[in-house]
Formats: sequence, structure tokens, C-alpha cells
Amino acid sequence: MRVLALGPIPPPYHGVATYLRDLLDSEELRARGIELQHVDTSDRRDASNLGRWDAENLGIGFSNLAELAVRCSRSDAEIVYLPLSQNVPAFLRDALFILQSRLMGKRVVIHLHGGYFQMLYEQQSAAFKAFARMTLGHVSGAVVLGEGFRYLFSGLIPEERVFVVENGVPDLFAERPPLRNDTSRETLLYMSTLTRTKGILELVHALALVLEGRPVSPLRLRVAGEFQEPELRDETLALIRELKLDDRVTFVGNVTGAAKAEFLLSGDIFCLPTRYPYEGQPLVLLEAMSAGLPVLTTDRGVIASTVIDSVNGRVLPQDASVEQLAQALERLLADRALLQDMGRNARLRYLRNYSLHVCHSNLAQVFHAVSVASD
Repeated sequence: MRVLALGPIPPPYHGVATYLRDLLDSEELRARGIELQHVDTSDRRDASNLGRWDAENLGIGFSNLAELAVRCSRSDAEIVYLPLSQNVPAFLRDALFILQSRLMGKRVVIHLHGGYFQMLYEQQSAAFKAFARMTLGHVSGAVVLGEGFRYLFSGLIPEERVFVVENGVPDLFAERPPLRNDTSRETLLYMSTLTRTKGILELVHALALVLEGRPVSPLRLRVAGEFQEPELRDETLALIRELKLDDRVTFVGNVTGAAKAEFLLSGDIFCLPTRYPYEGQPLVLLEAMSAGLPVLTTDRGVIASTVIDSVNGRVLPQDASVEQLAQALERLLADRALLQDMGRNARLRYLRNYSLHVCHSNLAQVFHAVSVASD
């Protein structure tokens, strides 16, 4: 079976691009007789350009449509696979991809990597809703991240065409266990695209509050990722100076491969107090779990069914205050045995549910089911 995949690959680094890169390299899909071909829709500017109307985005979109038409006419791929966007400009582009693929006789599988689509749909005009219903009616399969996300396509795609496939990430520790032997350190880790709604400002504030109660603690924060907004970078650095945390917060930039593994081994708790409205199932949480890290996060997307509260981490309310975040950190740091138990549970949960093998096996089943289903 041949599948023509549309979508971006890094750089810039964000969840959808990283997921598709791993999918294109998938040994599991090849073992199951599925060959992926690729139409690259990447915008090599930073991630802040995603979903915006501008001349360059429009040019990229029309170029992608032209390439898709050529590839569909020349390829014997049965299925066109694409991640579905959750903002209006990008959804309209994706709709053209869907309609063009169907006109050229291909089945279409869409993959929704977040949990915002139903809200986006409800906020739009009657004309947009009619167009969306018509477009999605041509979809042969839709993938969501959890059972709790099936409702996102309610009334738009028949239930039997909606499939659940949870995310997966490479095991950076397959050849060496993620051991942490130094029990004297206290290091928090944060890794994400650095945007305002991903919680970096709240985490810096919480760090300062925790240190008020334990001023001689070695507690520090290491941050991986790149700022997508210059204003946020300036605001974050100014806050760190104001709170006198210059010697407590370190920025390491983007990390990949061995550098990412070393970063994840350098900490005791992984923190992602996200408020991102489009959140789905952040890959960074799965990477932290693969490293045997307890996770402190918030209830967005399907996070609460990924990180089990008090088992492999703590899940705070989605709009948790800085004070709640600080209190949760204090309680975790005060119980080293609990942290170790949570870390072991995180690693086991990753191996059972979130490896690339599990994820790609489940997606392969979707492709096979769509290929034999009647339209």
C-alpha cells in the first residue's frame, strides 16, 4: 500500500512536524507493507507564521496544491494523509487538499493533532460550517488522539470513520536505562516551543515562590526550546532579572538526538503548565515519560488521560494559578521516594502506550481499514 503524506517536517520544530518526520522514517509501517511518499508543506520561517494570511503562505499553499495534483496523477498511492489544521486560513488550505485528492480518486485520511476543532467550527459563519461539512463528508478516515476527542467530528464525519491513535515518540533510552543516581540535586526541566500559552512565565513565577520557602535549596530550572516571539523573550528575561533568578534559570535552545537525551536525564521533574488552546497530546510529555521523569502539567487536550494524576505525575486544573503550581512543586520536591515511584511509572506507561512501535502499528491499522472500506 502506498500513502501520499502531506505536511511539514522540521525545521521549525513543533509537534506536527516532528510527528510526521518520525512517520516518514517508520520501520513499523514498512514492515506492514505501507510505503509513505511525501509532499512537503513546510514554511521554513519560525512557527509564529503558522496559520497566517500572508503572501508567502499563500504562495506556499498554491505550490503545494500544484505538487499534490502532479503527485496524485503520477502516483499509484491509494490514500492521501494529512494533518488537519485548527485555524481558519490553514483549514481552508487543507480543505482544498481534501477536495483535490478526492477529485483525483484518492481516499483521504485526516489526522487531528489537537482538541480545538469543534470550538473553531462552532465559532464560524453558516457558510463556513456548510463548506466544512461538505469537505469533511469526503473524508474516508479521521484520526483523533483519544476516546475523549471523538466528539470533535460529531455531526461532521460518521462515527465509524473516526479512529483513535495516541501519539508516540522514539525511545531515546532503548539502549541505556534512564537512571538518576544523584539524589541531592533539584532540577526542573521545561521543553517546548516557547510561546506565551505554553506556560514559561507561570513556571518562572512558581520557581520564585518555591525558593522563597527554601532559599538555600539547589533548585534550578533548565529550559529547552526557542522563543517564537521576541516580545516574550524580552519579557521572560526581564522577569528572571526582576525575581533575581539569573543563576537559577538556564536556556539551552533546541535539543535533538543525544543532546535531548542528556537534557532529559539532567532533571528531576518535567514541567509543562500549558494553557495552549489548541493542545492535544504534547510529544514533549511522552519524551519526558520515556526518560522516566515525573510530569507536572495541566489538564488540556488529552493530557489527563496521558499523565495519570498522582501515578506518573501531577495534573493541575487547566487554568491553575501560579500559587497552585508552586504548591504542587513543593510537595513533589519534599518526597523523593514519591518522585522515584512516579518516574518508574512514567517509563512503564510510555513503553506500554507511547512508543513509536505502538503508535505506528495503530496508524497502520487505520490505513488498512480505510483501504478496504466502501466509500
